[in-house]
Amino acid sequence: MSFVGKFLKIGELADLAGVSKRTIDYYTQLGLLEPVRSETNYRYYPEESIEHLRLINALKKQHLTLEEIKERLQIIKNQQVSVDEIVDKIEHLQEEMKHIQEEVLELKPLLKQFNEQQIKLMTKPLTQQGYALLHALAILLGENPFI
Repeated sequence: MSFVGKFLKIGELADLAGVSKRTIDYYTQLGLLEPVRSETNYRYYPEESIEHLRLINALKKQHLTLEEIKERLQIIKNQQVSVDEIVDKIEHLQEEMKHIQEEVLELKPLLKQFNEQQIKLMTKPLTQQGYALLHALAILLGENPFI
């Protein structure tokens, strides 16, 4: 075997990534993971496959289909972007959105003490930022925000 870098057997990858060998087989069949075949036809996975599995899990949490995940992995592969960096940014966005949701839920009962006009004045900047955020998220997720 004349591979450059570290390669893992399917069982090693499954253990390190915390998934089943069956999951790795399935992702391989779908083209989400790309093994290298040895001269004896064994599959070996590049060490970066651990990062790809982490990214797949993060994107699945965003309710993306496996086909959508495959498209995004292809884009990442073509742009040579660090998978760790992308996973970190996605996880950071998830935490930020969770925090914003909590803040909105705390604010909602407080607004009941104001009349409709006061609420509109106080929330107008949030509304404008909200639309900008929705637009950015739609672009990020590949949705057309104008449909």
